[in-house]
Amino acid sequence: MKGTAPQVRVKLAGGVIEALGEGLDVRPLRLFFRGVLGGEHVDGGWRIPCRSADGNELIVRIARRLEIAGLTLEAESDQVDLALKHEIERVRSFERARKAGEVMLGIAEHDNVKTLSADELLDLIAEYGWNTDRRTLLPHQVQGFVHAMTAVNAANFSVPGTGKTATALAVIAAHLAMDHIDTIVVVGPLSCFRPWEHETAIALPGKLDVRRVRGMQREERARFWQRTQPGQLLLCSYATVATDQFEIERLCRHLRVLLIVDESHRVKRFRGGQWAPALVGIARMARVRMILTGTPMPQGPLDLWSQFNILWPGEEATGSRINYQARANADFGVVIRSLEPFFTRTSKDALGLKPLLVRTHPVEFGSVQREVYELIESRLRQAIPDAASWQDKLDALRKARPIRLIQSASNPDLLNQEDGFFRIPPIEVPTGTLMERLHRYRQCGELPVKFVWALEKLEALKRADEKCVVWTNFIRNIDQFSRLARERLGVPIFSVDGRVPAANDPITSPSDELDETREARIDQFLNHDGCSILVANPAACAESISLHSHCHTAIYLDRTHDCARWLQSIDRIHRLGLPEGVTVEIHVPETMMDGHPTIDGLVGAALQRKSATMSELLEGAELRAAQAPGQDTLDAAEGSREDLEAVLRYLLGER
Repeated sequence: MKGTAPQVRVKLAGGVIEALGEGLDVRPLRLFFRGVLGGEHVDGGWRIPCRSADGNELIVRIARRLEIAGLTLEAESDQVDLALKHEIERVRSFERARKAGEVMLGIAEHDNVKTLSADELLDLIAEYGWNTDRRTLLPHQVQGFVHAMTAVNAANFSVPGTGKTATALAVIAAHLAMDHIDTIVVVGPLSCFRPWEHETAIALPGKLDVRRVRGMQREERARFWQRTQPGQLLLCSYATVATDQFEIERLCRHLRVLLIVDESHRVKRFRGGQWAPALVGIARMARVRMILTGTPMPQGPLDLWSQFNILWPGEEATGSRINYQARANADFGVVIRSLEPFFTRTSKDALGLKPLLVRTHPVEFGSVQREVYELIESRLRQAIPDAASWQDKLDALRKARPIRLIQSASNPDLLNQEDGFFRIPPIEVPTGTLMERLHRYRQCGELPVKFVWALEKLEALKRADEKCVVWTNFIRNIDQFSRLARERLGVPIFSVDGRVPAANDPITSPSDELDETREARIDQFLNHDGCSILVANPAACAESISLHSHCHTAIYLDRTHDCARWLQSIDRIHRLGLPEGVTVEIHVPETMMDGHPTIDGLVGAALQRKSATMSELLEGAELRAAQAPGQDTLDAAEGSREDLEAVLRYLLGER
C-alpha cells in the first residue's frame, strides 16, 4: 500500500507487531494504538501484541486506521505483506461478487461479468450425481442456486417451507463438481439436523458422508475435527461452534471448507454473545460462506449485521457496527439496496400452494369453567385503578398478567401451577371463592370446553383414519390433553415440548437417544400407519420441522397474541411438498359466554389484524423486519399496546 502519503513501517515478529514512522503520536492514533489495541509506545512508534493466532486481522485493522489518518503502510515482513495482499484480494473478490449479484438480479448491467447459466449449473450437478428423479429443483430453487453460485458468498432468505436445504445442497454439489471445496460444515439448531440428513440422502445419494458432531467430550471432538476428510458434511450446533472455534479454524486451514449457517437469524445479536464472533472468526478462514433463514430480521434491521458479516467477515457488505446502525436508523431502504446483490428471497405465493382453510368454532363454557373465568376477569378488573391515566391503567393491566384469561379459557387447572415458559406463578392468595372453584374444578370431572370439542373432532378424524397436530402454548395442557386423548381415542398419541430433548441435546443413554428425542417422536407420529395425534407447543416446533407429508389438520386449544408463533405453527403443515389436491384445515375452538366472545375473540381479532401485516413480512418477497424491535416471545404473547387496549376496553365493559 504505497503512495504519496507519509509511510509507516510495519513488521510482525515473535507475536508482536511494530509500527514505526512519523505522524503516529497524534491523539487519535494514540487512542487507537494504546486504548483499542493495548499497544505500548516506543521510540518512533508502537509495539502491539497479537491476540489472534496469526496477527493477520490485526495487521488489516492497523492498515485501515492508518489509511483514515492519511498514512500508508509499508510492509517490512513477509507476513505483513501477505496479510495486505489477502486483504486487497478480499476487497476485489467482494466487488466482483457484488457486481455479479447485481447483474444476476437485474439491478445493473456489466458487460465484463460472466456467469454460468442455470442450464449449465443443472447439467453440472446432474453429472456430479444429483438425483434428478427424486429431487427436481423448482424454478425458485434454481434461481436461488444460480444466485448463490454467482454471488459466491450468498444468503437465501426465502420464506419458511420453500426448500432452502435442497437449494443449498445444489450449491454444495456444484462447488464440489468444480473442485472449489473439500468439505462442508453446517451450523444450525438441533432441529435442522434431520432435514439435512434426509435431503442429502435423497438429492445426493452416496456422494457425501454426513456426520453429526455430537455426543462427544471436548477432547474427542478435537480429534474428530482433526480427522475430518474431504467429502464429509458435518452438522454441528451453535454452542459447539462457540466451543470448538479454534479446531474448526484449523480445519479450514487444512481443507477448503464451505461454511453454511442454517436459521442464521439465531446469531442476530448486534452486540455481545458468543455465537456471532465465533462464526465470523471461522468465516474468515472458510473458502465459501452461505447463510439460510426465512426470518432474517425477527426483531429489526440490526439483526442483519452479524449475519452478513458471516458472509463477508471483513465488514465489506455492512461497514462498521456504528456506521451500519447509523445508516439503518437513517434510511433502512438504502441499506437493503446495498445488500440486495448478496441475498435472494422467495415469497410463499410463488410456491403455488392451495389456500388453507381456517375455521373457528364457538363453544360455550361449562358452568364451573365459566365461574373461574368470570372470577379471573373480576381480579383483573380490580387491578385497574379507578382514578388514573389511560397509560397507568394499561401498566396495571400488564402487571396483572392478562394472559391468565387465556389460561382460564383454555383450561382453568392451568391456574393451579406455575407456568415456567411464560413465567406465570400460580394464583397468589386467591379469594376463597376462586380457591374453592379451582379445587372443585379438579374434583368435579368437568372438562375444559375446548378439550371436549377437540376430542370430538379427533374422534371424527380417527374414523377417517387421518392424522392431526394439536397445538397449545401451555405445557400442562400437553400432559393433560395427551392423557385424555390416549384414554378416550385409543390411538397413538405423541407429545413434543421443551422438556423433550432435541436430537443434539445431552442424552443419558443410547436407548434414550432413540426413544426420547423430538425428531424420533415426530417420525413415529408421521410414520405410524393410520390415525395418530401429535400434541405440541409452537415454541418447540418453530423451525426446521415439517409435518406436511402426512398431516394436514391442526387444532388449537389456545392462542396467544404472538402472531409469529401462530403463522410458524401453520407453516409446519402448509408448505412446499404438500400432496396434490390436499387442503390444509386449521380448527380453532373459541369460548363464548351467553353467545358473547371472551378473550379468545379478542385474541382472534388481534391475530387476524396482525396476520395481514405479518404474512406480508414473513411470506412476502420484500425483506423487512418481522416484528417490533426489541419485542421478545413473551412480550409478543402478552400483546402489544393495541392488544392491551382492546383487553382493557373489554374488561371495562366496552364489548
